[in-house]
Amino acid sequence: MEDKLYTIKSMSDEGIYYLVNHWEKHKTFWVEPKKIKSKMLFKKPADAKRSLTKLLKVMPDYINDKFELIEIRSNDKFEIIEIKTI
Repeated sequence: MEDKLYTIKSMSDEGIYYLVNHWEKHKTFWVEPKKIKSKMLFKKPADAKRSLTKLLKVMPDYINDKFELIEIRSNDKFEIIEIKTI
């Protein structure tokens, strides 16, 4: 079965990172794309956006990064199927 999952892609001079859902469990806010796992992704695009908004309120140093909402198909492998700049 194929699921659609979501995350926020952050692009800055430091590199490209994906926002992690359940950061307290994974002990990180951001992860490199090659280290992302389905359990780190969001089930709804609104949840990913809300998490980014909350993070930027407490960590405003990320405010100048470029962000994109990423939709990922989760089956045997991750496949990015849609990108929206936010």
